[in-house]
Amino acid sequence: MRGLLPFYRGLHTLSNRQARRKAGIVGSRCGFCGTQSNSKPQPSFGLLFDIDGVLVRGRMPIPAAKKAFEKLVDSQGQFVVPVVFVTNAGNCLRQTKADQLSHILGVPITQDQVIMSHSPLRMFKKFHDKCVLVSGQGPVLEIAKNVGFMNVVSIDMLRESFPLLDMVDHNRRPKLPSTPLGNLPKVEAVILFGEPIRWETNLQLITDVLLTNGNLNSVHQTQKMPHLPLLACNMDLMWMAEAHSPRFGHGTFLVCLENIYKKITGKDLKYDALMGKPSELTYHFAEYLIRSQAMQRKWKLPITSLYAIG
Repeated sequence: MRGLLPFYRGLHTLSNRQARRKAGIVGSRCGFCGTQSNSKPQPSFGLLFDIDGVLVRGRMPIPAAKKAFEKLVDSQGQFVVPVVFVTNAGNCLRQTKADQLSHILGVPITQDQVIMSHSPLRMFKKFHDKCVLVSGQGPVLEIAKNVGFMNVVSIDMLRESFPLLDMVDHNRRPKLPSTPLGNLPKVEAVILFGEPIRWETNLQLITDVLLTNGNLNSVHQTQKMPHLPLLACNMDLMWMAEAHSPRFGHGTFLVCLENIYKKITGKDLKYDALMGKPSELTYHFAEYLIRSQAMQRKWKLPITSLYAIG
């Protein structure tokens, strides 16, 4: 919230200056966008907003955030500068997050203004036709298909087809002798959206897939290198919710997976891509969305600066 207060005060000052200009008290040049006041605003910059701990804390909006955003829209409810929301959350679709933000901030927000941790996966087209195992929580199959993957297997689907693999929780072990159904295609890549609910299940089955090269009917091959392609979203070790101290994030889950893999094989786990803040890949995608907004609004000035809040 400390980071938003100076930003809000600056917008408040600009709003007052615009009001005084209408009364003929100040000059004709707009300090906000650098254009003449008798023309439409032509911003040369875009704004990137973090969400958790900046605009909201858990499910509670930060009061200064809503006041600041009232200054960022015109009388028609349109943003006066390009705005993108960048979050490391990965448990829902962009449209769902846009609807949540619209309700919290009281301004209309579209899915094209939202970058989830998994949004850059749209650019990894070479994996879109492969059979991928996805890990996380929320509607993981729908999320995977929304970003372009066509052949998707979830941890739950894997567990149902191979019921003898998930053995940590005694209450979830098969009550009767069981054999693998073997009705799933061979996994060709692993996509990690975010922290799962049952860490022990996901850690076990992801490790099994990596050590069998996607063929769970075979035994572990601890010396086989390299392992299947692995793409991970959201590297946050901790994140801020309503609790007084930060909570475990997906980065903590990745630390567990990396250490288990190295303990078993003696080799480091390799990622084909890491995305989400603060990866360069995510900010390149954010820049693309900012420029796209400017083009859609037919703003003539080139976007030369991006300001990240959070």
